[in-house]
Amino acid sequence: MDHFSRIKEEFKRQAEALSVASVFTDSGVLEQIRAAIRPTNTMSLLDLGCGPGIVTAAIAPEVREVVAFDLTPEMIDKARARCEEAGLKNVRFELGSAEHLPFQNESFDCVVTRLTIHHFLDANRVMDEIVRVTRKGGKVIVADVISSENEEEAALHNALETLRDPTHVRMVSPSDLLKLFKSAGLRVTSSVTWEMERDYDEWIRITNAPERVKPLYEVMGALARAGIHAGIHLHLNGKTVAFTHRWLLVTGEKE
Repeated sequence: MDHFSRIKEEFKRQAEALSVASVFTDSGVLEQIRAAIRPTNTMSLLDLGCGPGIVTAAIAPEVREVVAFDLTPEMIDKARARCEEAGLKNVRFELGSAEHLPFQNESFDCVVTRLTIHHFLDANRVMDEIVRVTRKGGKVIVADVISSENEEEAALHNALETLRDPTHVRMVSPSDLLKLFKSAGLRVTSSVTWEMERDYDEWIRITNAPERVKPLYEVMGALARAGIHAGIHLHLNGKTVAFTHRWLLVTGEKE
């Protein structure tokens, strides 16, 4: 199975759980994204990797148009249902690959993508496509969980993420995410970080893959007992494995 087929299979299974998961519906994260976008009623926005349309539905009332774009049909179905329930009439839904966006050059005033970069085999290619479809003077906003700058910690963190979800490629470090922006020719205008406490049960439940629960718990529990934190403050909280995800939201401008 190739990577794109694997993503479709994985997120077909995750669609229901992901659409209500607290990490995706968190109002604080949505407010950080809204503050970066600074929506206006003339703005055309692309929500790249929209998933179940949580960001789309939060921003659509404040802009002229949102295009909700995702690779997985079930995610688009969830996004459409969310927007219909909210009575939103200014959202279009498109299926496709981020590596080959089906839009003309300079189609959008703003492109936003949340929790997607770590799934891309070629993040530079995706960033180039994002920049291509962004108008001059427009914004590009990326929000994702990041890894440690320490290579060994980052490698272990990413290995755990891949065992949880085989579509995971790599959570990048803060410096690597900034390099993605600069390599794509974007001028970084702001960056914001925050931390989010996670517990194992909540984190693994989203995957809707019961066969992964016990083996990965044993691995992470053993690491925590050994004092190996994988750059995410991995630890035991009573009988539960817990850790901290650090987020980075970067805003860039196309010059």
